[in-house]
Amino acid sequence: MGTWGEGPFDSDGAADFLDSLEELTPEARLVVVSRLLRSAGVPLSEWPCDLWDTEIIAAAAVLAVNVSGDDPFDAEQDVTEWLPKPLPAELQSLGLRALDEATALGGPWARSWTTDQSRAAALGAVARIREVLATPQRAGRGQMRMSGPH
Repeated sequence: MGTWGEGPFDSDGAADFLDSLEELTPEARLVVVSRLLRSAGVPLSEWPCDLWDTEIIAAAAVLAVNVSGDDPFDAEQDVTEWLPKPLPAELQSLGLRALDEATALGGPWARSWTTDQSRAAALGAVARIREVLATPQRAGRGQMRMSGPH
């Protein structure tokens, strides 16, 4: 997989993930993003072999730009309105857990940067995603509670 930048959408894996979502309905996108983030919410050592850190980071970024309504990462597609509103309230904490595993110190993503400058820029992008996902959303403003077993 190729990476051409430090942003969450700047790799072949992320681009393929966005392409796979593009033709789906907002509701179907939410299902895909939720499942992917839930799969990555376990320790990195327990991830299925077909789970890629770049896809998890892209999914967390899609969630973050849908929460904030702003895309500072310049996705090729306009992803800010890709997920239906209101968003499930638990999805942000799920996104944070998955992002923590995907970018774990010593993991493949953390070791993939060839320069300190590119690593710092990539960590800055991840920090922006974390900041949005860590900000509690007010009830009634784009958030809903998930029901049923998870």
